[in-house]
Amino acid sequence: MKKKIIYFLFFLLICNISYSQGLMGKLTSKLAKAVGTMMDQKTASLDNMDLLVSVGSGLHPVELGTMSQAFLNGWKSGGDGLAITVTKKNRQAEQALVNKPNDQKTASEMRSSAVAYYKVDGTINVNGKPMDYLTAGTYSLIEDADNSPKKVEITTTTGEKSSFTINLSSKKLKVLSINGQQDKISIDPTKDVTVELDTDIPENALIKISIAMTQMGMKEFVDVCFIRSGSKITIPAAAFRNIALKPDSKFLYNYKKSYLQIVYETLENATDISGPITNIKYRCMLNAGKFINVTAEPELNLGLVSKHDSKKDNENVERMDHSFYKASAFYSRPFEQMKKIGVTSFSIRGTTYKEYTSTTETQTTITTTHVTLQFPPTPNEVWDAMLEKLYPDLMDVVKQELSTEIIPIETILNSPSYAAMESYSNDDKNTKVEIDRSYRGAKVVSAFMPLSEGFGVNSVNERIMNETGADALMTMTIDLELSAEPVGNLMRMTPKFAFEISGRTNGSLANTKYCNGSIQSTTGVVVKKDITPEELEKIVRKLELLTVFRRGLKELVEKEKANGDYPIVWNIQK
Repeated sequence: MKKKIIYFLFFLLICNISYSQGLMGKLTSKLAKAVGTMMDQKTASLDNMDLLVSVGSGLHPVELGTMSQAFLNGWKSGGDGLAITVTKKNRQAEQALVNKPNDQKTASEMRSSAVAYYKVDGTINVNGKPMDYLTAGTYSLIEDADNSPKKVEITTTTGEKSSFTINLSSKKLKVLSINGQQDKISIDPTKDVTVELDTDIPENALIKISIAMTQMGMKEFVDVCFIRSGSKITIPAAAFRNIALKPDSKFLYNYKKSYLQIVYETLENATDISGPITNIKYRCMLNAGKFINVTAEPELNLGLVSKHDSKKDNENVERMDHSFYKASAFYSRPFEQMKKIGVTSFSIRGTTYKEYTSTTETQTTITTTHVTLQFPPTPNEVWDAMLEKLYPDLMDVVKQELSTEIIPIETILNSPSYAAMESYSNDDKNTKVEIDRSYRGAKVVSAFMPLSEGFGVNSVNERIMNETGADALMTMTIDLELSAEPVGNLMRMTPKFAFEISGRTNGSLANTKYCNGSIQSTTGVVVKKDITPEELEKIVRKLELLTVFRRGLKELVEKEKANGDYPIVWNIQK
């Protein structure tokens, strides 16, 4: 339980969910810093560093009381803030260690191989001032408002140096009124909200709307939507129903002492770069807002679900449970935006070797039997032939139910940015212990990926979509589990299918998914000695899989139409 609490606090920290400045907030902030520090790895080498850089001006008032203030030192109303997170650039330097058998690794080596953040063995200064080290590779500096350039210098104890310059926004942004009110403002987010701005931001630019919320005594901004700027903007009520809250985040929340914030954010290139760290981009944010009194709480959309459980549904004749999910409109685009879709990964994996002990007991005898299960040796060509037959059938379902065009997989695999995924993928295997085969060389992406590669408009997915004209990218995996029948000791394989359809980011950082889900067979299929492509089709239960896949997608599409919020939230970006 203690370990779970620590990871929960660290997750809140990394996701920038903030706490109030009360005693609880300060204590939690200190604990979060301590936990993050335990996950740090120190380095004096700049070669394998990647930087996530953000700079913001017009910081919210001190009296609002968020964890940003409790966690960051010296918060200043209307001031400037700079944050830098240092992460590992890639996994190649670790690959030899990862491939070593576990019994050859020391405990410290295993911890090191999982760390994704760096603490610089040295200093990071901004215009000569040292940045504060927080945790999880993150440094910060809060200053009085000053629009002058900021020169960042990184110096290690071994004498390595890198430097670059970033600039604050030169634009103007001020909230004049909300619903015609300049002071003592009240809003009802179950209705549209109008904001009047004094700004020179281009009218076609996207600006972000956020609202301050409190959960269990902890306060932070939650993103509401992105909308095109202008002297007057109207935030639809649908946006307040689809804020950036995860399903398990909706508990004990309120809008007490709230604040409506407008953020103009751009992605810029650093200048005057020197040293090993190159091609540095940074998020530049300009903030403005006003305190508000929220008079009504909207009923939040926590996402749409298509789910069937064979234990509860007697009509589930396929005996395949499925659970599909589409997030709220902030994190999930409407299906109508999916004009073209490409597949980045389609693979089949499974355990082919299993040992266990079976014990039976009678009145006079206890019998222990050692059971060894061995999936029949099967050539790679057989697995590949099955994938070749299943892939077009799955894509036909996607094309028909989501009304989208399928981009040839070769177009995706040959895109320049697809090669960047190879450092975070597994090689195909077919040994006595496991199966791991991919369709036409598509890579199975690992769970480890640097933050700069996995998130935002500069991520691998976003670049692949830009290069191929895709609106969505899909991954699919079939997992096979080997088991034995209680009677007759027959071997069975039980399939599970999982998929995810990602979309373009919302703003510069928020990754979106059209939907994701899984299909789990409740019964296994008997394995015969000689496995043919036709036998593999029966093992993965192809016909039933396609039927349930189609049904789940169709239900999500119908529920999105019935909900009605998704096009409203995304049309304000047009």
